[in-house]
Amino acid sequence: MPFVLLVPVLASAALLVAAVVASAQSQSAPPVLSPVIVESSTLPPERTRSLEQAREEIERTPGGVEIVPQQTIQESRGANLKDALDFVPGVLVRPRFGAADESQFSIRGSSLRSNFHQRGINILIDGFPYGNADGFSDFESLELQTTRHIEVYKGANALRFGGNTLGGAVNLVTKTGRDAGLVESFVEGGSYGFFKGYVGTGQAYGPFDLYASFSDTELQGYRDHSQQTRYRAYGNAGYQFSNGATLRFDLGFVRNDEQLPGALTPEQFRQNPQQQQPATRFAKEARRYDYTRGAVTFRTPLGADQAFEWSTQLNYQDLDHPLSFAVIDQTTYSYSTEARYLLSAPLLGLGNRFTAGLQFFGTNQNDAQFQNLNGDRGARIKNQVNITNTFGIYAEDQLDVVPTVAVVAGGRLQVTDDQVRDRFLSDGNQSDSTTFFGASPRVGFVWRAAPTIQVYGNASRAYEPPLMLELTAPGQIGGDLSQLDAQKSWQFEVGTRGTWRDRVRWDVSVYDVELWDEIQNVNVQPFPGAPFTIPRFQNIDRSRHTGVEVGADVVVVRDVVTRLGLGGMGDALRARVAYTWSRFVFVDDPVFNDNDLPGAPDHFINTEIRYDHASGFWFAPGVEIVPGGYFVDSANTTRTPSYTLVNVKLGYEYKPWNLGLFFEGRNLGDKRFVSAVQVDDANRNYFFPGDGRGFYGSVVWRWK
Repeated sequence: MPFVLLVPVLASAALLVAAVVASAQSQSAPPVLSPVIVESSTLPPERTRSLEQAREEIERTPGGVEIVPQQTIQESRGANLKDALDFVPGVLVRPRFGAADESQFSIRGSSLRSNFHQRGINILIDGFPYGNADGFSDFESLELQTTRHIEVYKGANALRFGGNTLGGAVNLVTKTGRDAGLVESFVEGGSYGFFKGYVGTGQAYGPFDLYASFSDTELQGYRDHSQQTRYRAYGNAGYQFSNGATLRFDLGFVRNDEQLPGALTPEQFRQNPQQQQPATRFAKEARRYDYTRGAVTFRTPLGADQAFEWSTQLNYQDLDHPLSFAVIDQTTYSYSTEARYLLSAPLLGLGNRFTAGLQFFGTNQNDAQFQNLNGDRGARIKNQVNITNTFGIYAEDQLDVVPTVAVVAGGRLQVTDDQVRDRFLSDGNQSDSTTFFGASPRVGFVWRAAPTIQVYGNASRAYEPPLMLELTAPGQIGGDLSQLDAQKSWQFEVGTRGTWRDRVRWDVSVYDVELWDEIQNVNVQPFPGAPFTIPRFQNIDRSRHTGVEVGADVVVVRDVVTRLGLGGMGDALRARVAYTWSRFVFVDDPVFNDNDLPGAPDHFINTEIRYDHASGFWFAPGVEIVPGGYFVDSANTTRTPSYTLVNVKLGYEYKPWNLGLFFEGRNLGDKRFVSAVQVDDANRNYFFPGDGRGFYGSVVWRWK
């Protein structure tokens, strides 16, 4: 193993040993009659803290954040991240294939270049980075039914995870044996051949706890050639020591098999939105892989107000990926380790919280490509090893300068080393390497204007090196890894969040992000008249992302039935809305002047009226609106159509049996609309159509 890989591992191990010794020395040794778990009240373990504790912690962030509880997931179709995050303003999840996981995922204009899979947002599972060391990931291995809640850190507000991307971070916190039911089951079915089944079990046995689950997802698809099959198995086991230390092991496996129908031209979309892109038909485009993940986390208190955490994981993916230009065959190993120190103790008589961490993340990928002969492999055309190693150091301090005002300062240093070792030399040796180094400072404040009202602001820098697949994309020239610079940005944000009289809850953010060298994807023809395109990435000298994010949940009236003189057991009518206004533009570009950046709507509105009855019944009609559409090319010549979708949800929870029923009707007007886009495509294959009218129903049962 190269020395550069050993440094962070040895440093983490040394810190772990020191922490265990310090923890042991801090304990006395009287006779113990029975196990007693000691837990810091100021620094509860993240995996087992309550939803209220998680919300209190995330709201220390001087920027836009949100907690999505498990109830929100259960009261939705729960097929993909859009179902869970629809009412988080500023977060756009645009499914490419209906109820499938694959989506165009953007926060504050991140990932506009992402015509496939995901980048620009750190997706995490229990704080572990999900994906490769360069930040590339997908969605197919994420299981919402195993998720206890989701933490959303919008924009440059993800320093807690060492995050430095424009889009921030989304952390899925999974169930453990201490919060899952002894038996959990979930069955759902619906339009376009959608089926999902889940079974899980969890239990605590004194200091031990265990959780295990399995899910099966099937989809025939709204479009031709969009069938999906996914099997996911996940489990974890934990142990709490008598001194409050915790140890947890995680293990997961995913088998994914999905067909890819491709994007359509505007003319094809108008003619028949359910068709497969004709140019991809003979390529039989698909994505199949097996994914295995193992992880371990150790946490120990260092007295009443300090804690140390060490975590490490290993991921393995075996990918078979036929595309029009090649059949991709990759085996990818990703590994990470992190050591984190937490302190919550007064400083100079003032309240203070301090966090610091060391991170190492590496990926080793065997990348081979073959000619695509009607979906089968032909002659080999590429064989190389892609290696990415990222080392980061971060720290953040939050000081209560007065009881109602906290000042936050921190930053991150990162080194990313990318290497390509070419093993297919018949077309020349394209081995190369490059290194990126960046700093991401951050300052901010949180003012508690009232016990339930906060005002916040921050100035934060993000530094985002290009992905390995962007450095080595088929449209790049000559294997030169120095063609792309890292994307840099400064985010300036102010906002407020809070509640009023238990009737109104709001979260409002206004931001301006100034970018240098934003990475853009331009899809080009590999040869004149080619029926397909290949990605080419380039830097934009200057660009700007500005926006307003408004989320509100208002109890309009309580005791509706009683007010009508019909008796009643207690009920309420409430309204909620998530509104996102965005303006993403080039700045003085030599070709596109001050045009809009393609790929995101100026306005995105989700609103819902919901009636809840104490008997457990609820009913919620809603609308999703994209007025005016948005551009899909940098020249600003083609727009998506505007649309308004009418949806309805209803459910019933019978608490004596822990039984829940759910029904949803989507796109009731059967509106043709564009759900996601592929920007700047030379063949004008821009549009991923959304699903037509659909109906879904589920049954969930839990026995504790």
